[in-house]
Amino acid sequence: MKRIYIELASIIGLALFTQTVHADALAGPGGAFQQWTAAVLGPASAPIHGGPYWNNYSPDGPTANIGWCLVGTGGCVIASPPGAIAYWANGTASVANMYFQSSGIPVTVSLLGMLTNQLGTPQNSGYNVFGWYEINANGTIGAMTALWNSKTATIGETATFTPSGSYGLFLENIQGNGQADYFWFMNKTQDYSAGPDKNPIDTTQHFAVFSGTPGQYFVGMDDTDNGSLDYNDMIVKVTNAPEPRMFVLSGLSILCGLQLRRKWATA
Repeated sequence: MKRIYIELASIIGLALFTQTVHADALAGPGGAFQQWTAAVLGPASAPIHGGPYWNNYSPDGPTANIGWCLVGTGGCVIASPPGAIAYWANGTASVANMYFQSSGIPVTVSLLGMLTNQLGTPQNSGYNVFGWYEINANGTIGAMTALWNSKTATIGETATFTPSGSYGLFLENIQGNGQADYFWFMNKTQDYSAGPDKNPIDTTQHFAVFSGTPGQYFVGMDDTDNGSLDYNDMIVKVTNAPEPRMFVLSGLSILCGLQLRRKWATA
């Protein structure tokens, strides 16, 4: 029996080291993950702006754009900041279209931060609706599902969904009880505005996507038309890779089963 335990433990260990992690991948024409360091941001006493398309001055504070949120040393605070992880771009420029390729594993989205005045208060002021969308075969926006809104959402809130194919995230900025709505997608060519008081939409990318671990992405968003492009108006973490501990627990369950079987056999 001791030999069985040793062999089984070896098999479990080998499985953990050779396991292929299935996770949703980010894609988009002309894009690739670009490395950066906190030095891009400059010192907190004299921040530097420029370089990566998301590294802009924030009206929320000189050290409050999405880069400072991720490194965790500025005026933007999120839980467990991941550091200076790679961002999806064409060099330092944004790409027009980004999307996730589904692996079939459920996706969990967590709300990490909202540095925005679009909170629905006072009455008739703007607010945001966040959600995900399916992508049609021809690349257009398919069914859209709202997950939460900035009027009622709380930091730490989560939502889970299982896409059947490629998908993206959207942010709808609603102004004046629907007098003007702006729809921002990870594919900026699909952005549009609606309502009697709408303005022409800007042509910028309203999403910045970062990743340092397979199946885990940090997404910063800019919510308003011709906004500051600090990408901190809503910050979420997208996770869908299975955790290795699941396999460890499975192995322990097998070991326990063998132990019980041995006891029954000798009883």
